Amino acid sequence: MQKEEKQKVEQVLAQYNLDKLTLAYDEMPKVTAQYTLLSTGSSKPFFTQQEDEMKQEQTERQAFLDVIQECINRLSEVERELIVRRYLEEDRFDYQVYMEMMISERQYYRLKTKALAKLHYLMGVAGYIV
Repeated sequence: MQKEEKQKVEQVLAQYNLDKLTLAYDEMPKVTAQYTLLSTGSSKPFFTQQEDEMKQEQTERQAFLDVIQECINRLSEVERELIVRRYLEEDRFDYQVYMEMMISERQYYRLKTKALAKLHYLMGVAGYIV
């Protein structure tokens, strides 16, 4: 995996985190024990034009979040755990993640590279990486 590809995936994951912050708490994606991301969706009605525009923006953000969640959920369980712990939970350093996962540093970086490469491909297919 090339450095530019890794940076693109990390940028999309950073955007995912930013968009996730704009959602109401009850609409935020949940992480299961298997590090699978689940979307809850929105059921609130909107009526005015401004609210319709806000709803459209929210719908687009939710669609983006759903696609990224689907990409992450297609990874193996250990790859998903690594991505969620490193990029989607609290801002952590690599050494904290591989120590928590109880894997070697070398194995961690191999898994991380493999997971980021898969995400790059999946996000490219979804149209989020050119």
